[in-house]
Amino acid sequence: MTEFLSLSGPTAAPTTPATPTAPTTPALRWDRSVPRALVHRRSIAEVLLTDGHALGEESFLLAAQWSRSHPTFRPDGDGRHDPMLIVETLRQIGLYVGHRFLRTPPESRAVIKNIGFRVYDGAEPVVGHGATDVVCRTDVFDVRRTPGLPGPVSFSLRTEFRADGRPFGTAEGRVRVLTGAEYAALRGPYAFGAPVPDGRLRRISPAEAGVRTPEEVMLAREPGDLSGDSSGDPSGNLPGDPSGNPSGALLLSPADLHHPLYFDHPSDHVPGMVLLEAARQAVNAVHSRASCEPSKVGRLSECLLSATRFTEWDRPVHIEAVPCVTGGPGLPGAPGVPGDGPEADGRWSFRVVQGGTETTSGTLRFAST
Repeated sequence: MTEFLSLSGPTAAPTTPATPTAPTTPALRWDRSVPRALVHRRSIAEVLLTDGHALGEESFLLAAQWSRSHPTFRPDGDGRHDPMLIVETLRQIGLYVGHRFLRTPPESRAVIKNIGFRVYDGAEPVVGHGATDVVCRTDVFDVRRTPGLPGPVSFSLRTEFRADGRPFGTAEGRVRVLTGAEYAALRGPYAFGAPVPDGRLRRISPAEAGVRTPEEVMLAREPGDLSGDSSGDPSGNLPGDPSGNPSGALLLSPADLHHPLYFDHPSDHVPGMVLLEAARQAVNAVHSRASCEPSKVGRLSECLLSATRFTEWDRPVHIEAVPCVTGGPGLPGAPGVPGDGPEADGRWSFRVVQGGTETTSGTLRFAST
């Protein structure tokens, strides 16, 4: 990609030696997308990044554009963008910076180990007459290299997000980079994994999941538990008499396995973005069940997701979510947080469990809308 730098003064070379000046900040562009291959997207419509420049060996300035009409991450009633856009933007930044600036080969496989974000209360941009131009100042740290490989084998990144010159959030993540041979050896027979639709599962209603359409639902109840099935109730209300499974265990069951964002390209394992969205929906489902009616728990304002292993397609995946409370047991390994009672802080713990083994865990924080 051609870099466009801010220029000042005459374009002709000076006739006398110039006085040294501080480096200029690169001017960012928002009039085209970066090559889709650099952010691992097949659809150009799902590419959020539009430009990027190196400020130093481990500092970068990037541009992203958030559509006011994104088909998945729609603005809320107050005109604020869905905060999940921060997660997808950081995912693309990690891939783009790795390929373009850190020399990770095109055929390498990037695996996200952890990712998280926080939005600043009252600072988020509000959708105007067009898309929102976002400036992303990114620093890379804890870069680990192996002799003989052109790029790093792992690195962390931290990004501050600004719109109209005002910071509104931060995000961090860590990426592990594998060669094609390393990835094939690591995945073994799972390298050919693919999702298989299960028509026996009855998904929870969009209202219970906190989404707009049935195609966006990621969860189903354990077979035999019909408490989340609202197919016979056009209002989306929960039946009042749970049956079958009293625990209301939630299973991962994406309704649309060709979703334009979550399944933009084939994946031999469950993508991290799918797990994070499933966790968000699980919190809404648990909150709705406790309230005996569909209700959104609030607006996502913070998250942290850590993956210890791949989540596979060939076995049931359970999503657990509980509110963090002071002194409460919560999920194993999930400490309580200060507060005046259940959900006082708006924090929830979640776990992704497959075959009795935890594959992913984290916390979500929701602010009142």
